[in-house]
Amino acid sequence: MPLLPIDLQTLFSQMNQVGKEQAVQRDAPPQAQSLQGSLLVQKTEQRDNDVNETQHQEEGPEQIKDRARRESAGRRERGQRGKTPAKQAPRAEVFRDPELGRNIDVTG
Repeated sequence: MPLLPIDLQTLFSQMNQVGKEQAVQRDAPPQAQSLQGSLLVQKTEQRDNDVNETQHQEEGPEQIKDRARRESAGRRERGQRGKTPAKQAPRAEVFRDPELGRNIDVTG
């Protein structure tokens, strides 16, 4: 099938269009790669700046020490409750106003 001059005319008029399309196709992969790279950087920065939710800790040395500390404090407290001092200081009575908190003063 030979090329006729009319075919060449249409092909030459569309050469610029074809060149632009090929340039876009050639530049598309690097642009897509740079876009993916920038999205990855944004996600990484966001992950670094976010506050992470704490996870429940399994039974470990830290919790064992905390439990032992709480138990020893409880034993000490129970031991002190059993011992009553010979003299207790009399408590000072705190005056409480019976009308306190009952009346609302609305002035305009």
